[in-house]
Amino acid sequence: MTLISSMVVAQKSTKTSSQKEIDSLVNLVDLYNGNTESLYKLMNRSKAINYDEGVGKVHLKLSAYFRKHNKMDSAFYHVNKTMLICKNNDFKPGLNYSYLSLGNIYGSLRNYRKSLEYYLKAYDFYKNQKDSIRYKNVQQVLVVNIASTYSVLGDYQLAHSYYTNHLNNSLFNKQSRYGAQLYQNMALNFKRQKKYELAIQWLNEGLAICLENEFVTVKNDILVDLCNIYLILNKDIEAQQTYDRIDRDHDWDKNYYLGAINLANNNLDEAENLLLESLKKENVVDRRMNSYLKLSEIYEQKEEWKKAFLNKNYYHELKDSIIKENNKNVIQNNELGFKLIEEEMLNKQLETENELLQSKNRVQFYLLFGGGILVLVGLLCFFLLIKYVRSNRKLKELKKVEKRLLEDKIELRENELNMTLTAISNRQKILLDIKNEIYKIDVGDKKIKGLKVMLKNLLLSGNNLSAISDRVESRYPGIAANLKNKHPDLSDTEIKYCLFTKLNLSTKETANILGVTADTVKTSRSRIKKKMNVPNTMGLKLYLDQITQNPN
Repeated sequence: MTLISSMVVAQKSTKTSSQKEIDSLVNLVDLYNGNTESLYKLMNRSKAINYDEGVGKVHLKLSAYFRKHNKMDSAFYHVNKTMLICKNNDFKPGLNYSYLSLGNIYGSLRNYRKSLEYYLKAYDFYKNQKDSIRYKNVQQVLVVNIASTYSVLGDYQLAHSYYTNHLNNSLFNKQSRYGAQLYQNMALNFKRQKKYELAIQWLNEGLAICLENEFVTVKNDILVDLCNIYLILNKDIEAQQTYDRIDRDHDWDKNYYLGAINLANNNLDEAENLLLESLKKENVVDRRMNSYLKLSEIYEQKEEWKKAFLNKNYYHELKDSIIKENNKNVIQNNELGFKLIEEEMLNKQLETENELLQSKNRVQFYLLFGGGILVLVGLLCFFLLIKYVRSNRKLKELKKVEKRLLEDKIELRENELNMTLTAISNRQKILLDIKNEIYKIDVGDKKIKGLKVMLKNLLLSGNNLSAISDRVESRYPGIAANLKNKHPDLSDTEIKYCLFTKLNLSTKETANILGVTADTVKTSRSRIKKKMNVPNTMGLKLYLDQITQNPN
């Protein structure tokens, strides 16, 4: 017995040390210069010792790796795998760290509202943890990400409050690399508000920390931001001086910024050559977009309208391609998430059916056995009755699980519909922006006139909402007919406004889809409320929810 006990203890100790070794090796993987082969080997080791937490950590690392290398479909796949493992094993820290990673992916795709949703989910968990030192770095990253996302979405005051609260946190080291980056983000928030002097002030605060502590990479990033602001303010001398302070080996678009400085100094030919040189060397899409935009400004000043139009067109094509690719990746993630949930639901359904069958068999056995010896063993019959009650209780619990899975499936389809509407809203807005830019160019070229007609037709085709209405009808059967029966005075257009309100679309999203202004949407909703005699104390969305739940 002593020998067997010793063997068991040794096995447990080996497994624990193996888990620690796997965790350490996962943390050492270099996301930029490494490869996925070592991570897949670690995943196989984790599976071999049934270390589910280790498998989840490897999936999360792979997701971060693919996000860094701009392979968003693979990034989505691995983060969804991590979330599935964490949910099944109740790994709450891992699940919430997955939310942070998912927020980063949506941020890379410029889907900032979705990104903010997952950042806030993770932050709600980490801010309530007692072991605040342990999670300090994660909290710092989350606060900066949340504030930066609010800033991008235009809520500058809320972003600033997150920044300042974090700055005053006793756990936060202002002299660290995080401190310098926090000042840089605060400056960017002021820059978006066009408060350039305040932005320069905060950038200089961050620069001082970098110079004192030799944070070279952050220092160069801050200098690039300063150069950019000086260009906006037409402070050409300061921009040139800042440009000269940036390390020559820093990874940035030197030709673009030097070209912008020459453009500000009205050295158009030199600026043109530098920007064209930038396009030859630069593969990053955002930087190429900026170069095309600056070139269009140069050609407009030179009155070379054809070149100006072509470069402006290249700019919009790149911008449109980025948005299309982002929407494609988001849709692929929805499909992937849906498949994973379907697989999970199928497995749970099979388990549920198996347990139901086993429960029924047990009930039949207990009843037959109890009936045969009812007279002889009264106490045994009482025991069987208890078992029967417990089995029934378990059946009810299993039915509740089945109902919850069905509700999750319905919610997923509703999210898919909302993503489709958002994609259409973005497409309409982009087309409208392109149309406005083209109308600014006063050229009598027949091709441009034809392009205007094509854009007008595209905008009109985007307003064909019959397909969307059909999908809404499949989600809420009979909603349009119920509205028409209950309020026959409503027009078809007003019915559409009701459907979009029911889907909880914002005023701006509804306006983009229908091709109207936000004020028109507000006026129409107010008129619809009056037609439907909705009380002032009740919102239109609440009234529509009541109609859906009680159609009669």
